[in-house]
Amino acid sequence: MGNHHDEHHVSEKKPVAFTVPLILSAVTVLVIVLLVSLCDPKHGHGHEASEGSSHSNHSAGGHAEVKPDSISVAAPVAASKESLLVKLTNGKELEAYKGGIEDNLVSYLNDANSQLDKAKWFDFDNLLFETGSSKLTTESNRQLQNVAEILAAYPKLKLKLGGYTDNVGDSLANVKLSQARAESVEAELKKLKVKAAQLVGAEGYGPMHPVADNATEEGRALNRRISVNVREK
Repeated sequence: MGNHHDEHHVSEKKPVAFTVPLILSAVTVLVIVLLVSLCDPKHGHGHEASEGSSHSNHSAGGHAEVKPDSISVAAPVAASKESLLVKLTNGKELEAYKGGIEDNLVSYLNDANSQLDKAKWFDFDNLLFETGSSKLTTESNRQLQNVAEILAAYPKLKLKLGGYTDNVGDSLANVKLSQARAESVEAELKKLKVKAAQLVGAEGYGPMHPVADNATEEGRALNRRISVNVREK
């Protein structure tokens, strides 16, 4: 009986002794699998790629987006272009920007081969107005003075002023605003002692003749502009 009891007791413990190592082994395997999964470079890269993609899209969108500048008829170039001195025929030098209206207009006037062309316009690039208004801001003074100096240095020069807007809002209202802004620039140039005979008119074209895509804010900013056309030189 004692032997039978002992055998029975042993037989009762065997499954327990056998099961515990199995459980421990299974738990160990699960822990290893979990650790491998967490440390897997592919998992980490996928997470970083996801965040990176989201960040890149956000950054790209932020970089491409041009915040609306409602007081500007053209994006100022002061922060984005190289400064230079534009030399006039009377010896004066103008502080301006490469590719700005002073640089382009004087280069055109000094080119003996350049022909008058009613389709060729030179855009003011640092001219600002108050929101929805034809009132020029003080930031516009230097470029207005520079253009006045160019007109003084080239007494035969005659300019026509054109005003333009983007296509946002009422078209007729935009034409009216562009007309008022062109006339405002004309008036300011006359205050700077530009001869009236050198300014042959100011006309507002509103959203007509866009130079960029109105589907983007960047394009609309470029379309809001004041330009000059050389009628005599």
